[in-house]
Amino acid sequence: MEVVRYVFVGTFDPMRGHIRKLGLDRYLVRISAGRDPVTGKRRQPSKVIHGTRQDAELALAHLIVENPNRDLLRSDTSLDALVERHLYAPTRNGRKRSPASGYRERSRYVTHVSPTMGERVADKIRTQEFTLLYDSLIHKGLAPGSVHAIHRLLRAAFTWGMERGLVRLNPVRLARCPSVELRPPRAPSLQTVQVHFELLLQEDLETALAVRLAATLGLRRSELAGLRWRCIDLDAGLVRIEEGLTVTPGEGRKVTETKTGLHGQGVLYLDEALIELLRDFYESFEKDAVDLGVEISSDAYVFSSDPLHENPMNPDTLTHRVKTHMGRHPDLPAFTLKDMRAFTATQLEADGADITTAQAVLRHASGQTTMRHYRAARMDRVRGATVELGRQIDGG
Repeated sequence: MEVVRYVFVGTFDPMRGHIRKLGLDRYLVRISAGRDPVTGKRRQPSKVIHGTRQDAELALAHLIVENPNRDLLRSDTSLDALVERHLYAPTRNGRKRSPASGYRERSRYVTHVSPTMGERVADKIRTQEFTLLYDSLIHKGLAPGSVHAIHRLLRAAFTWGMERGLVRLNPVRLARCPSVELRPPRAPSLQTVQVHFELLLQEDLETALAVRLAATLGLRRSELAGLRWRCIDLDAGLVRIEEGLTVTPGEGRKVTETKTGLHGQGVLYLDEALIELLRDFYESFEKDAVDLGVEISSDAYVFSSDPLHENPMNPDTLTHRVKTHMGRHPDLPAFTLKDMRAFTATQLEADGADITTAQAVLRHASGQTTMRHYRAARMDRVRGATVELGRQIDGG
């Protein structure tokens, strides 16, 4: 059995941990967290991880952050320790950072910053060094948007550390970061969505339903994966958006609150054609359950990879299905599930819906996000209007 000692340097010196391989893609991680101040008993938090060795190492870092001791609050906090503690801490509104968001930010940091700066004392890194780091990342071909995301993470980590006495200054604030052009959202045309939807109805009914729901209601990919039949009332013609589903390496599958909205939820109404499509899909699902001699669970998911729909479909599977369909029709303009939210906003604007209505449908936390979609839609109309005017002048 493989047992590997894993020791953190810098501020993590007082706490040693180890990783033990239990089997295929299974690891046990454990740390020594001193003694309980009340009972005096030795504390050894542990966790079983399903995934890769890298996932186990990440989980070990989480255990250390979850079980801090006095020695962590020192002026020699390493940049690795500072960033990891910041990523694990609750956000400003008190909520835990979503696993998918934390994974993306941590991956960028580990890839582009940690190898050269991670073990250094955070308080001893100068502003110019961060500027030079950004310059080198741009020179290596990293997109300005990705460099800007790294800058935001580092700036936020130092601010968080200053508020807790881990660092004295925030050198990232004055570092020069490349500017990022904020491009307006681009949505597929109504004709493009209609053509692909008709093709999907013939090729893959489940993917067709996902595209139709996303296009009509502006559902996010995680919300499609987390949608349950109990949230759909076909007689009343409405759907409740209550939760989402994410799958993150090292974290596995997690049911989450929906991303935005007053309480992250919403109730949306369905058109007759979508109700019939959902009814046909449910009847097919019901027939499969009868053939298997089982009853449908009240918590069954709409999109699932198993016959009884007890387990949700991985959001990546929905993405891959749409991508596979687009690959079968290279002659047509392509789109992704994410593009459907821009499409929904564009069509709402074209139909005369005001910003408040569109914000409620899309469940944007900020009306400014909705306005970006509306501006993009209006610019498309302006471009189309000038082209049509030119045709008229030419007698077309």
